[in-house]
Amino acid sequence: MTGGPSRGLPPRIYIPILFATMLAFLGVVGYFLRIGLGVTGAAFGPVGGDAAIGAAANGVGGGTPPQAAAAGPPPMVQRLLVELRGRVARNPRDAAALASLASLYIDAGKYPEASGYLQRALAVDPKNPEALFDRAIVANATGHRAEAIASFRAFLRVAPNDERAGEARSTLAGLGA
Repeated sequence: MTGGPSRGLPPRIYIPILFATMLAFLGVVGYFLRIGLGVTGAAFGPVGGDAAIGAAANGVGGGTPPQAAAAGPPPMVQRLLVELRGRVARNPRDAAALASLASLYIDAGKYPEASGYLQRALAVDPKNPEALFDRAIVANATGHRAEAIASFRAFLRVAPNDERAGEARSTLAGLGA
């Protein structure tokens, strides 16, 4: 059987093309690895600045350095905290300031502090929609399902058209209520 014309490129042509393509691919992969691993705080990246202190202390790099975690909130949030605390000091029954302080603590994940401010806000104004919604968020985040359901329902009774009503309804559905 004598074959017809041979198919494909001869090795003297396709082997150099294969090597050139492989080198280009490896170059691109190397470039992205260099970028990814060169970022401070990356899993295998360099430890820079204050993070070096944390790495020396526990032998692990990356993450939030202890000094940054202890430094407190950013300046704008710090000013807002001072202003709201001042309002509460002048008027301990300022439900809006109490609810706003609670919201700031919720954003920071400090639920016990937020809960205290929410209780005070709701003692002053039981139908405060912001405080009701935030109480439901805190209850849900801390595993108090029944309280979360009751608070979301109370929020929806008081503010059914609030911009957060959809979130309240979907969370209630997720809680099986």
